[in-house]
Amino acid sequence: MISYIKRLFEDTTRENRQNADSQETLIACLALLIEVSKSDHDIDPQEIQQIVTLAGSHFNVAKEQQSQLLKLAKSLSKQATSLYEYTSLVNEQYSDDEKYSLILAMWKVAFADGRIDRYEEHLIRRVADLIYIPHIQFIQAKHDALEARQRLTPRDST
Repeated sequence: MISYIKRLFEDTTRENRQNADSQETLIACLALLIEVSKSDHDIDPQEIQQIVTLAGSHFNVAKEQQSQLLKLAKSLSKQATSLYEYTSLVNEQYSDDEKYSLILAMWKVAFADGRIDRYEEHLIRRVADLIYIPHIQFIQAKHDALEARQRLTPRDST
């Protein structure tokens, strides 16, 4: 009986630790999206809106939690001294597909204001390198984000 309770406690503790790690990684990913939005020294409202949209659609954050998590991500972004603080968590927790998905989300934020600044591209490239995304996937994510943006943006009919 004692061993059962001990095992149950260990399983619960392990599950709580995994949930905490997952939450911490999510906040790090949101902070990376914020880093993209501020990398060109012009935080555009469209980029912030894109981050909010991605929090819900891409990272499955419930609407009630989005504001709190984005505040935590902004705070982390202000305090961080290097990209390693974010990317180490991503490397520990994410699969290759999830890492690609993160780079795609970063491109979507960069494209939100209709233009890619060289600082945005440089930041995304650095993150892709730090999370071991091959260059071809970096380019594919950029292409996919641009294609998604073009589908959402009505074309000029003139």
